[in-house]
Amino acid sequence: MKQNLGQLIKFCTIGGINTFLTYLIYLLLYQSTGNTFAMASGYGITSLLGLLFNDHWVFKADSPNFWLVLRFYATYGLTWLLSVGLTFIASNWWNFQAELIPLFCLLITTPTNFLLSKFWVFKKSSKTIQA
Repeated sequence: MKQNLGQLIKFCTIGGINTFLTYLIYLLLYQSTGNTFAMASGYGITSLLGLLFNDHWVFKADSPNFWLVLRFYATYGLTWLLSVGLTFIASNWWNFQAELIPLFCLLITTPTNFLLSKFWVFKKSSKTIQA
């Protein structure tokens, strides 16, 4: 249990750092490149950082290969679709307050992303991690 909590804390730390860096990259680029390119650049760069840090620090798989990378981005794609779907439902069906929708989505997508990462993306070595 302590091992899982340690991994979750590290996973959320990486996510928080990536969110901050994505925003920073966006701020640095959007005036010269446009909003979409700036956001895509920030997301692309930080997703690579997320892959590397989750591989080496959180789950200690130390074995990046084509299939691991494919599973990693499939997981992020799935949780992105989940977030978009939850946003639509929360705003159109449940009438959530708009400012709270991102927090609601994070409460669902973060554990989903963590569990998929732990048990599917980095599954081979996730049992041998020490907190």
